Amino acid sequence: MSQQDIINAIHSLVREGKSISTAAVKARLGGPVNMAQLLQLISRYKQSPDSLPPAESAAPAIEPQAETDLAGRVAELEARVARLETLLAQSAARSPEQQG
Repeated sequence: MSQQDIINAIHSLVREGKSISTAAVKARLGGPVNMAQLLQLISRYKQSPDSLPPAESAAPAIEPQAETDLAGRVAELEARVARLETLLAQSAARSPEQQG
């Protein structure tokens, strides 16, 4: 876990009104943690809460062009699925005729 991950976890707990402890932050991170870094950041927060950098959002915003590209790709895939469903239904309808 990076230092920013630990900072984000601390800010998340603060927003929820929860106590900042080693166990609480470690549980929030849910993975291996550099304990020295964790203890240092918690101590720093407890001494001066404003000394920690602000939390960063986990996911970067999607650019408008990328969003348009994704929407086009979704529409294309939905059309392909519809075509495959039609072919499957036609095949299933013919199948009993061929067997009987």
